[in-house]
Amino acid sequence: MITIIAKFDVKPSCTEEFIRRATDVTRETRKEKGCLSYKILTARRDKTKFTFIEEWLNDAAIDEHNNSKHFMRFVDDIAPLLNDEIKIEQFEKIPSVFF
Repeated sequence: MITIIAKFDVKPSCTEEFIRRATDVTRETRKEKGCLSYKILTARRDKTKFTFIEEWLNDAAIDEHNNSKHFMRFVDDIAPLLNDEIKIEQFEKIPSVFF
């Protein structure tokens, strides 16, 4: 399993539009075969900061998602809503730590 954490810094005037777009992409992404979990969070003290926490079966599932029409549309649509580039990191569990 692969976990992706993606962080978004949204312009204050664009948060509602971002949430709408994020909701749309989440709805479609959760239908994907290799998607194990897909969550959107907002910072408690700064409602312009959003984080996606995604869990994927494998690299093939991530590649399929990244090339999906709904994801590519989301990336294009949110570009003007952001203050900065999307920050994306991928993680794997350390087997000895998780029971």
